Amino acid sequence: MREKKPGGRDSMTLSEKDFFATEGMTAHEKSSPIYSLLSGQRVGQIPIDEHNEIDREERAVQQRILSILQWGLLFLVALCTQLPCVPVQQPLVLFIALTCCALIFTGVHFIRPKAQGARWLLELDTWAVLVLTTVAVWQTGFLSSPFLPLYFVAIMLTGVVLDAKAAYQQTAAVTLCWLLLAAADSKAFSGSLEALRIDTEYLVVPLIRLILLWMLAWTVSQFALENEITKEKIRQLSRTDQLTGLWNMKMLLIFMQREYQRTLTRSGKFSVLMIDADSLKAVNDALGHHAGTMLIVSISETMRSELREEDMLARFGGDEFIAFLPETDCQDAFNVAERLRRKIATTPMIYEGHAVEITVSCGIACFPVHGEDLIEVMKMADRALYRSKDAGKNQCTVFDPSTDRERFRFG
Repeated sequence: MREKKPGGRDSMTLSEKDFFATEGMTAHEKSSPIYSLLSGQRVGQIPIDEHNEIDREERAVQQRILSILQWGLLFLVALCTQLPCVPVQQPLVLFIALTCCALIFTGVHFIRPKAQGARWLLELDTWAVLVLTTVAVWQTGFLSSPFLPLYFVAIMLTGVVLDAKAAYQQTAAVTLCWLLLAAADSKAFSGSLEALRIDTEYLVVPLIRLILLWMLAWTVSQFALENEITKEKIRQLSRTDQLTGLWNMKMLLIFMQREYQRTLTRSGKFSVLMIDADSLKAVNDALGHHAGTMLIVSISETMRSELREEDMLARFGGDEFIAFLPETDCQDAFNVAERLRRKIATTPMIYEGHAVEITVSCGIACFPVHGEDLIEVMKMADRALYRSKDAGKNQCTVFDPSTDRERFRFG
């Protein structure tokens, strides 16, 4: 199946064409990182929002745990209200509340299984627990109800499964419910000045509990904030190369896939640069592997300073780099590559008092000139890179189909 591209061109979809095919590949191409890295994969199959998917799976697990707790809460309230020591003011009201909550829990978790892991579903669950707790407290003794501590459970759950903001929102709602319950309780406000001392004593314990509730909300929110900071650090580590701080290959492919789809809708263009250091082995042999590591860092910092903010640069192994230049044609891409090459060549690395000369080779391919899809353009850029290597290094080469065919014929 083919899809129509803007401008009347036909192209294979990403899901139809493997990133590489081994037919006609030379030995150095078979050992190229761009081929070995994606062996057996398709660019179109790489998940774009992989961290969102992880978050969704985490919320789905939390929701299952929350569901068990909800049903346990329903059972606990229903069981305790049958005890003679727990009087219920209006059994019908409590029964209706329990029935409605049971229907909500059933509908949310079984009728709409596709929504599992959605944030709004967790919010609905936590608010349902809060409402059920309020009705149970209201019907079983107001501020002296045995179910009053369930508010602590509700706040803790909200902070754990959602975030600090949601925990504070629910704590404010609980405070309002607390005040309304106190106002509705005849034991709390008898309207008699003589009973003021008794009323104060009656309210001391609920007031202490309310203060403890806010302390719990603050504690849970701090844990939630620290958890988010930790997860963001993990996300950042999974997205970047730890040595250079550049994007790793997976994130580059995700970015390229998005930009490619956007380019198709706008009939636009883009270019890919494959960049490889020429002297890493020589530096490793002469000065040691630490010097080679510093060489890689030096190259990455120079290139990063020369590219635009909308360009994306990544390291995908050893001394190989790849740059994706949106809305850039072949001539502009060549100019960028030449600027990078000259800047690197004229910026020697100082290592232990020695000036170490650095050069790079670059291969350039452009869409739609050198390929009708992202996969083909990346392959052509990789071939152009080895053209630069074969021609003596320290140069930039734009992919040329005629010379590439000649190379395959006689290489």
